[in-house]
Formats: sequence, C-alpha cells, structure tokens
Amino acid sequence: MKFSRRVIGLSSVIAIALTGCSTSSKQALPTSSPSQTHSVAPLSTWPLTGVASKQASNTKPVLVVKVENDPSVRPQSGLDKADMVFEELVEGGITRFATVFQSQFPKELGPVRSVRHVDASIASPMADFFVFSGGARPTISYIKQNVGKGIYILTEGAPGMHRTNYHYAPHNLFLYPRTLISQSKKTSTPTDGFFVRRGNGALMDTPAPGPADTAGSASPSASPTPKGLPKPISGVKLRFSGSEQPQWSWSAKLGSWIRSEFSTPSFAKSGARISAKNVVIIRTQTADAGYRDPAGNFVPRTILTGTGTGYVLTRGLQMPISWSKPDIHSQMTLKNLQGKVVTLFPGNVWVELVPIAGGDVTFVKRATAKKAK
Repeated sequence: MKFSRRVIGLSSVIAIALTGCSTSSKQALPTSSPSQTHSVAPLSTWPLTGVASKQASNTKPVLVVKVENDPSVRPQSGLDKADMVFEELVEGGITRFATVFQSQFPKELGPVRSVRHVDASIASPMADFFVFSGGARPTISYIKQNVGKGIYILTEGAPGMHRTNYHYAPHNLFLYPRTLISQSKKTSTPTDGFFVRRGNGALMDTPAPGPADTAGSASPSASPTPKGLPKPISGVKLRFSGSEQPQWSWSAKLGSWIRSEFSTPSFAKSGARISAKNVVIIRTQTADAGYRDPAGNFVPRTILTGTGTGYVLTRGLQMPISWSKPDIHSQMTLKNLQGKVVTLFPGNVWVELVPIAGGDVTFVKRATAKKAK
C-alpha cells in the first residue's frame, strides 16, 4: 500500500549441492561435506509480476499511465512492456487501459488519455507516478481527494509528454516514460504490488485436475473435476459492451494467453503480439459517474472496492475466485473456492474489469484428443 507498504518477501532460497566427481567409474563418489556445498543467494522478485531477477526491486518507481483503446488508435505503443494492464469500461461502450510499469519501461507509450474514478483504486496501492491527459471536473476532484498521498499526479506538460503526428488530436498525446522518471522527483517508496502474494512460483494452492507441464497442458482426469478446481480451457470471450468484446486464447507454444479484439489479433506498435502469463477477470458493479461525455453518452463508474467474484486464467487453466479490496488504498486479495489465497504465476498480468450489468464471460473448452481405435 502507498500509505503503509510492507516490504515484499524474498523468494524461496535455492540451494545447489555440488558434489565431487570420481576420476574412475569404479570408485565410490565422495560424500558431500560443508566445504563442498555452496548456497546460492536468493533472488528478489518484482512485486507486480512475481518474477525473480537480479534487478528486481520493490523500491523502483511504479508508473501508472492511462492509455486509449479506441479502434482508431490501434496498435498502441508500449503495451507489450507493461507489467500489468487493467481494462475498464468507459462511455460509448469502449474500453480504456490503466497500464502499469516497473520492471521495464517502453521507449514511448500512448496515446495517453483521460482519467476515471476507478483509476484511484488501481493507482493508490502501488503507484509513484500517475499519468493521464486530464478528465472531467468531478473525476479530477475525486482523484485529487482520494489518490494515495505521495503519488505524483502528472498531466500534459509533464516531462516526456509530447504530441505526435500518429493520430489527430486528442488522440496524439504520447509519453517518453524514461524521460518522465529521470526528470521528475525521485522516489524510493516500497511497494507490495496490487495483488496480495504469498511468495513466488505457485499458481494456486489447489492442484489442477491432472498433471500440468510448464507449457500448460493437462492430462485428462479420469473423474469429473471437483467444483472450484482449475480446469483446462483453450480461451475466453469477454463482453464489455456490444462494441467491445476482447478474447484471450491459450498458446502452449508461447506459454501465454494471446489477445484479440473480437477475432482480430492484437499487437503493440513494436510488432509484438499482446500476451499475458496471467489474465485476472474481475466482475464489477458499475454506477452513474454523475456526468455525460460531449456526445451525451452516459459515463459509467466502475466500482473496484468491496467484494466480488471472478476468475484466474494461467497456464491454460481457469479457476473461479472471489476477490476483496476493502478500500481504495488496499491491495486486492484473490481466494479460491476453498478460501485459500491464490498466488499468480510469475509473469505479466492483464486484469479485465468486466461489468456484471451488460457484461459477460464465456469460456472456450479445450478440445480433447480422440482415442485411437
């Protein structure tokens, strides 16, 4: 949390026992002694992704930036470098992204667009820098009053913000993240990330219905899968509105979920396919934000506090979960149906804030191999 952040724990210690080798196959191998055993120092993990790395640091600045997802601006710049991406419903049935960076920063990011109420719940637990292009007066007032103390709120005119000729205004505001970080006030505030984690490496406390390899394939179970256990799937179709229905498909080759807009594959401007090690689907309530956009559209306000249900997708599996986030500044806790905390698999995360009213989640079953006659 931004107000009182706990320092993230290190990953489990990895010990490698080094034993001597005999010069003759007929000789017995010598017994290991303390002088022959060396411990490898444990690696820290990135708090947003759980990935172990020599460069991992829980005090490296966290940058949260609003990025547009209107069809006219695709492919966007920098999405492939994000540690986390939150997709949220906005007016007119379209969605917008809150992108989060810490372990790496893209050269350029955008288009940068306006803020929404729900972004306070996203940024407050982890952000050091919160960047957007502006917003409606009620939303700006809410953000200033509710975003965690010590978070630097930056809009157009901040270091690294610039207009391009990629699109027409207002779709042409972009950011050089490294410039913003280097030219802004430094921060060393520790973070635990957005989700509560219980260490590094485990997907879920409950095992999958069959043995799964690192690519995510699972062998068929002889008996029906008990309620709440991870199930193999090939993909998921999400409905935010009639005009915004993203899909995620499991790629065993990549070991990741790959994104499409309807059936059109999603790419970043770099040419990289948009993918995620984890997709977290959060079913959310929505309310009237209290104003309308210039076109007269109702502006929905996504509510990301309290409790609710959803799903975790990782390694070709899906599992129903419950979520809880007591207030704007709290981390979110995910639990399986047995009430145990779910730890996401190490890697980047896309969080889909799918509205309960008007939204939908449809899983695509994984095809099973036909038995040979």
